[in-house]
Amino acid sequence: MAKYQYYLTRIAALVLLASGSHAWASGGTGEYTLDWPVRGELLAYHSSGCADACWVAEVRIRATGKLKARLRCDVDKLYFSQTGKSKERLLPEACASYSDSNDKASLISNKLRLLLQPGQVKK
Repeated sequence: MAKYQYYLTRIAALVLLASGSHAWASGGTGEYTLDWPVRGELLAYHSSGCADACWVAEVRIRATGKLKARLRCDVDKLYFSQTGKSKERLLPEACASYSDSNDKASLISNKLRLLLQPGQVKK
């Protein structure tokens, strides 16, 4: 019986270790900033898992952290919302055009600049 408990304890420890590393790998990344040309604002990015195919990029007011706009991907579909001006809307591009790019950060920044130009967002 003692030998059985010994092996059961070891197996349980291995399962916990293996699942812990899997949870860490699928949990996304910490937040970091991307290049953003507008003084007083910042562009924050974080992956929310799915091997970096699920992600969120947010333009915020630097001093307050208040959200101005959000561009997000849920593996396949790309969404945009602008605080106080629009409900989240589905964009025609597929996420693959961003996720498969070697210049993903620049594409995200450029897309948000375009979407935030006056007259680009429907109410």
